[in-house]
Amino acid sequence: DEDLPDLSAAGLDARARSLSALAAAVDLALAAVPAGATGAVLGAAGDLRLLADTVAWRLAELEDRPRHALDPLPALDTVAGGVHALLRTDGTDVAEQRRRVTAAVRRVRRVPRFLEQAGAALTGVSVPAYEVATQRVAGLVGLVRDVLPHRAAALGLDVDGARDAGEYAAEGLEAFAALVDELVDDRRTDWRVGPVHHGRALRLAVGATIPAGELEDRARTALAETRAEMAELAAATWSRRHPGVRRPEGEDALLRAALDDVAAAAVPAHRLVREARIAVDEARAFCLDWGALPVPDADTLRVEVMPAELRGVAVAFLTGPEPLRPGSGGTYHLAPVPDDWDEPRRRSFLREYHPAQLRSLAIHEAYPGHHLQLMRQAAHPRPARRLLGRPAFVEGWAVRMEREVLDAGFGRDGGSAVPRADLELIQLRMQLRVAANALLDLGLHAASMTDADALSLLTGAALQEEAEARGKLQRAKVTSAQLSSYFAGAEELAALRRTERARLGAAFDVGAHLRGLLEHGAPTVPVLAAEVADAAPVTLGPAGGWPEAAIG
Repeated sequence: DEDLPDLSAAGLDARARSLSALAAAVDLALAAVPAGATGAVLGAAGDLRLLADTVAWRLAELEDRPRHALDPLPALDTVAGGVHALLRTDGTDVAEQRRRVTAAVRRVRRVPRFLEQAGAALTGVSVPAYEVATQRVAGLVGLVRDVLPHRAAALGLDVDGARDAGEYAAEGLEAFAALVDELVDDRRTDWRVGPVHHGRALRLAVGATIPAGELEDRARTALAETRAEMAELAAATWSRRHPGVRRPEGEDALLRAALDDVAAAAVPAHRLVREARIAVDEARAFCLDWGALPVPDADTLRVEVMPAELRGVAVAFLTGPEPLRPGSGGTYHLAPVPDDWDEPRRRSFLREYHPAQLRSLAIHEAYPGHHLQLMRQAAHPRPARRLLGRPAFVEGWAVRMEREVLDAGFGRDGGSAVPRADLELIQLRMQLRVAANALLDLGLHAASMTDADALSLLTGAALQEEAEARGKLQRAKVTSAQLSSYFAGAEELAALRRTERARLGAAFDVGAHLRGLLEHGAPTVPVLAAEVADAAPVTLGPAGGWPEAAIG
């Protein structure tokens, strides 16, 4: 619990040798898998393939394009994640919380040495990474200097020791920030990773199998088709929204007018998280009534304001259960409107994250999206499936669930405070966003898309607000391949459904298909497809927080 990675030259070299040895061992094990394997052997082969890709990706980030040398964010993420993991309270008794906070104090004391190593490894810093790092450091200083001693005091632990450790760590963080500031001026690096590394990331880290060129073509087609579907819906509902008012001419004018109507329901900044909680409650209540999927207990998920040290990349994300402690639950984090934004930018942000958008996010992040899927993954009996999930499945599942829940009737018969027509329109715009995410990621990292091109795509074809578009552009620059995972995963899962429907014919059942997907962790879709076709049963471990009838 008190450890941090060794980023010294000797430590990085030892890690590369260890990974190379592991890669060789995995290759030998895979070679021993018999052709036509089924059941447990097929599952083990899937685990090995996931492990092989994970090791290959870690080696690529160490040797082919060493991220520790080009980006300060992984080191800051390690500090933030390492401290947060020990300060979590969900599913732990007071004795365990005291043990973890004590360990957090020891880990925090190691932060300056760790960041000294990280700084020595850095050869340069890009402007986007510098901007995010600056924001992260300020939040992390507050975490170690204020939050840690407060937690120690609340648990009756040594406050002076926690405060001393926090001050020591804060000095290390500030020194690291000064180095990053110096490097961005003296040794500025390009944030683009290039098509070779991006393609490797898509395959090994994201777990996508669709080639980049085909992914781009599909995303462009999806963008155009979804806009046409949105325009059809907006035209069909115009007279109900605006009786006696002439409908705007042209697709773009019609769509923007319809989206303006929905955005008019935006809540004030201080009510954003409260509205997000209401949206999560609505999504969970619908899933219980729907009955197609298991639903975790309500107390396994919290909706909270995103801590300052985790901001700067995504507006919303979910921290799932700890893989080796299945009952630990999760937290849906939502970023607040920054205090230093001017009024037009604040208004733009709130117009993007209005009540209808928060319903789509509740489905995606909570029920039956990430929270349901990650709780199920954490109950898998094999550690490999808990630990080696792929974003293509995780994000693809959540994107598919947004559509699935609407198709099943969410928002009808008073099930949501948001009108059904608004939910349908915004869900389609979320599909636009998913396609645009892939085009943005591919264009920036595998081609030469400019900032102007990116903002034109996001605010134009994808119909996003200016504040959202600028935030997404920064996120895309510091997270290559991740933004493609949504579209690639949704496409691959849709193809798997078509395959299963054709294979089973009249026996195909959507609910059974979805429940079956959840039983395999979050592997690549080819591994998943082989196991679904094999139909070998998986016995999940203790689920923690699941109704008995829901485990199945």
